[in-house]
Amino acid sequence: MKVNEIFKSIEGEGLRMGLAAVFVRLQGCNLRCSYCDTMYAVEGDDYRQMNVDEVVAAVESYRAECGVDAVTLTGGEPMLHAEVDDLLRALSEKGFLVNVETNGTVPCKWRFPGLFYTMDWKCESSGMSAKMRMENLETLGAEDVLKFVVGSVEDLEETARVVDELHQRKNLGGVAGKTTNTIPHIFVSPVFGKLEYEKIVEWMLSEKVMVQNNARFQVQLHKVIWDPDMRGV
Repeated sequence: MKVNEIFKSIEGEGLRMGLAAVFVRLQGCNLRCSYCDTMYAVEGDDYRQMNVDEVVAAVESYRAECGVDAVTLTGGEPMLHAEVDDLLRALSEKGFLVNVETNGTVPCKWRFPGLFYTMDWKCESSGMSAKMRMENLETLGAEDVLKFVVGSVEDLEETARVVDELHQRKNLGGVAGKTTNTIPHIFVSPVFGKLEYEKIVEWMLSEKVMVQNNARFQVQLHKVIWDPDMRGV
């Protein structure tokens, strides 16, 4: 698989925000979001070919160094790689707790002990909203995360519509009576430097569906601590 970088840092967002983790960033993505901050992992040849054993060995070296058990698999879009299921299985068998960051275009079909998904819904300002599929959200469980990155008032409105539809589908048993899991954790994150934090929070407090589904506001912590353009953090 194409590996862009492997490094140790803290989780900048989501359920494990602030906790130490090893990041495995794979190269390549099927989307071109307007606000993408990792284009170096989307296009070009800034990667090295590594097999599953080599990636696991690199992750284990950080465990030996500092005892970290949390791993975040990110990209690009990691779910596009043919070997990703073997990698997830291997990391699970080694006792790692894995967060897979995925862009919303791929269903979350693999389930291993210690694994959860953080799935994006790309709103209108990303330019990729048409690529989103509600059925992919239905593959998320209560242990997973659904993340909305918002850069406009229109994005906020879209977020509310999507959360409401997912809420209805889950509560009503899904499409065509299919049994579904419960609502995932909902996070709302601003596009860096766009919407004011206060505006987003006031909107979240005014939207019943966001409050009902325990939606949480977040910022990208790593961009607060380090230079927003810094790699390897």
